[in-house]
Amino acid sequence: MFPPLRRIAPQLAGGRRAARNLLIDRSGLIICALFLLAGLALAGDYGINYDERAQRQIAQANLDYILGQADRIDTELYHDRVYGVVFELPLLLAEQLLGLEDYHDVHRLRLTLTHLLFIVGAFFCWRLAYRLTDHRLIALLTLLLFLLHPRLYAHSYLN
Repeated sequence: MFPPLRRIAPQLAGGRRAARNLLIDRSGLIICALFLLAGLALAGDYGINYDERAQRQIAQANLDYILGQADRIDTELYHDRVYGVVFELPLLLAEQLLGLEDYHDVHRLRLTLTHLLFIVGAFFCWRLAYRLTDHRLIALLTLLLFLLHPRLYAHSYLN
């Protein structure tokens, strides 16, 4: 080997190892980013959930109450609901901050933000699996099983 290359060969090998380790350490983040991009492309393909309008009404009623525009919240809105406005209110606020009027735009925003929350949850699932097992491959497999589960992924847009 050429003498100058002999001196830097270990450094090059160490650089490749460091790049590989960085890629493996960030593999969950990369996969989550790819699924987020795919989710943004697929969000328009999902239809309107059967209870989406009711959930928006509940969020709007609660926002009106919070802002003092209503004396009380109509309890009839909650007749078959077991969940509240912890997620729906921020969706409504995002919709109003962006000034969306067309319901198709509102619907796409709701699907996108719901899917974004799912991806964030998947990322933390990967981190938890890595922390519990201290094994990169098992954590990556856990992430892929979570993201590629058909029912979970389909519900990531709607629930």
